Amino acid sequence: MAMTTREAVPRWLVVGALIALAANFLAAGMTNVTIGLMRSRTAFADAVRAYDLSLIPFYNALAYPFAIAAIAAYVWPIVRHFRCDAAAAAADLLVQRRTVNAPLVVAAIGLLPWLLSALLFPLMTLHHFGHWAPELASQQIVSPIVNGFLAATTTYLLLDWLFRVWVVPRVFPRGGAGRVPGSLALGVRARLLVFVLAVAFTPLFTVLGLIRAASARVAGGDNLASVLAELQHASQVTFFVYLGLGVAFTLLLARTLTRPLGDAAQALRRIEGGDLATRVAPASSDEVGVLADGVNAMAAALQDRQRILSTFGRIVEPAVRDHLLAGELRLGGELRFATALFCDLRGFTALSERLGPTETVALLNQFVAAMAGWARAEGGFVDMFLGDAMLVVFGLFGHLDDAARARAAAAALRCARGLPARLSALNAART
Repeated sequence: MAMTTREAVPRWLVVGALIALAANFLAAGMTNVTIGLMRSRTAFADAVRAYDLSLIPFYNALAYPFAIAAIAAYVWPIVRHFRCDAAAAAADLLVQRRTVNAPLVVAAIGLLPWLLSALLFPLMTLHHFGHWAPELASQQIVSPIVNGFLAATTTYLLLDWLFRVWVVPRVFPRGGAGRVPGSLALGVRARLLVFVLAVAFTPLFTVLGLIRAASARVAGGDNLASVLAELQHASQVTFFVYLGLGVAFTLLLARTLTRPLGDAAQALRRIEGGDLATRVAPASSDEVGVLADGVNAMAAALQDRQRILSTFGRIVEPAVRDHLLAGELRLGGELRFATALFCDLRGFTALSERLGPTETVALLNQFVAAMAGWARAEGGFVDMFLGDAMLVVFGLFGHLDDAARARAAAAALRCARGLPARLSALNAART
């Protein structure tokens, strides 16, 4: 019976949930830091901030359970597959598609509450206070969008790594993730763009917002020393947070690119060395995954070709086989000068009647192996076997000048003179 691997709660699901929660907690902390310095300090802004803080628990209690439910519904077919048999390839197109799309879709679903808050809180302010002011943009729009993007990119990059290591190889054990219809997976270029936005654009935008807010506060009459102290603290927090994220993202992206490429390069070297059983483990649906599938397909095709050549060589003389595969034989034939050698066993009919079928076949196999091996060693190829008879042709391939014909004829004569000696050795072995 086939062994199955069932997981009631797949470990990738637990780790993925922790990744999403950690990314959103990090973004929430950065939001508090940036709003604390970037927001305006007017009485109206302070009142709005207090009102926002009173609404945030209710908003989180409504928005995030819906997001979690949406994510759970999306990944449930994958979880169900792991609960049934995680070691088997997924034949269900829905499971395949969601495995490929899950990192991007989960990150997008996680971004929605942040984007929705940037729309909902200004509307709630307008409804509660009767008006809205541009000075609220930093705390109600800019900070949630920037830090929501931070949470989404962090979630995507980490989940993309997680699925490459734990999910894709088990759903696509024979590769093919890049050929799934309806794929939303990002390619290498798009992933590099997300990486650059996460480690460069977001921190730069945050620092720019902090500087502009500090400048506005100083212009509004706030104490310069206190503003600079808060700016220094916020800048240090921002620097260390994004430095850590940048290093982690760089190592993660390098691993998801360089390791598969290194595996593919090693596989190609082994294939070049003759190890056609080499395969590359599938890990993604992007260009790197397509490369791995291509290496595996090439190795499989070379294996099939080797098997065909081996089988073909048992049926057709290897010299003829090689000329056929090289395309050197043409329809209609061509005139060639060659030397033909015929040989057969004397008294074979009476001998076969005395030996019986089994021993006769064994005798023929021994005779053919000895005679054909000697003929090939002298440069001839066996054109056909007719019972105990053998037709060997010399000089059929190669140059057609007189010297080549003479060498072929001489090789045929040497072969004919050497056949009795081989037969004597065979008779001695059979005595």
